[in-house]
Amino acid sequence: MRLLVFRHGIAEDVSADGTDASRVLTPHGVERTRKAAHGLTVFCDPPDVILTSPKARARQTADLAAEAFGRPIEVMAELADGPPGPALSALAVRTEETVMIVGHEPMLSELVEQVCTTRPLGFIDLRKAGCACLDVTLAPGGDATDAVLLWLATPKMLRAAAHG
Repeated sequence: MRLLVFRHGIAEDVSADGTDASRVLTPHGVERTRKAAHGLTVFCDPPDVILTSPKARARQTADLAAEAFGRPIEVMAELADGPPGPALSALAVRTEETVMIVGHEPMLSELVEQVCTTRPLGFIDLRKAGCACLDVTLAPGGDATDAVLLWLATPKMLRAAAHG
């Protein structure tokens, strides 16, 4: 599977209702994330599906990626919180060739590290509206049997690519 790991954009510090799940992208975050998503269209082929955390800021980021790529979005609860294991297990049953996941730190960086090295080591720091691209083979249960980190793009790189 080609796996695109896209972190949500810049979000408000505190939501109107005070919950983490309802924090939304700031206007600046929307603008920068939209540009980063358009830059992704230069870096990679469209994903077959975009899977997103149910949290508002991730959903907004997934919407911007869907706008850029013209692809469908599905909510995947396993991307909301916690260690990467449950998300990898959910990804292992997917049949699409190219999948984008949209979520949060530190789980996304830990997921990239886990598939590449079998455990999180702290060497990946996925920035807001940044993206990593991997080729990964997941066994049932979510263990990676083969993985290659193809590229890691900062949001600045993605925005620059959008200006072409």
